[in-house]
Amino acid sequence: MRLLSTLPVPTLTDGQVSIRRPEADDAVTVLAGSRDPLVREFMQGVIPHQDEAAARRWLAEVPGALWARDRAAYFSVVVGDGPSVGWAELVDLRPAERAAEASIWLLPEARSLKAAASALRLICRFGFDWLDLGHIDAYAARDNMPVQVVGASIGFRRAGYRPGLFRSSRTHTLHDAVHATLQPADLC
Repeated sequence: MRLLSTLPVPTLTDGQVSIRRPEADDAVTVLAGSRDPLVREFMQGVIPHQDEAAARRWLAEVPGALWARDRAAYFSVVVGDGPSVGWAELVDLRPAERAAEASIWLLPEARSLKAAASALRLICRFGFDWLDLGHIDAYAARDNMPVQVVGASIGFRRAGYRPGLFRSSRTHTLHDAVHATLQPADLC
């Protein structure tokens, strides 16, 4: 597995959707995402930013620092030539296993199977082509069927079930999770 700290942050695109280095102007998107009820319900550890200035500080301090420490790859999601509409990430990097965990979120106005599948496909392509990962894991709340459909549409295969795997950032409810995994040859 290649280390993030040895690589530049690329921009990847499929012609419609792009993932790129987070920028200060993405603060509006990050602020909205951190307050979105669905993002907060189905993602763990999402703390709503107090305001746009707090989101800007977070963008200035956290994504680059975690990249430099080989801990996480964070990207803003852009549809067409517009502003960012979401977030894509590879976290839980495990060099000894050549593995990581992928997740994405999109703002309500950008949520579609096509945009979500494109963003997820791009972050996985980054993991396989740039980091030389052997597999990528994803977890979705059992009752978050849209995310499971997005994963399946690009080749993720169900690998297991994890009771009470993560706690909602919004309600603090424990969610059972469906575990799926993807290998390079399976990416559609």
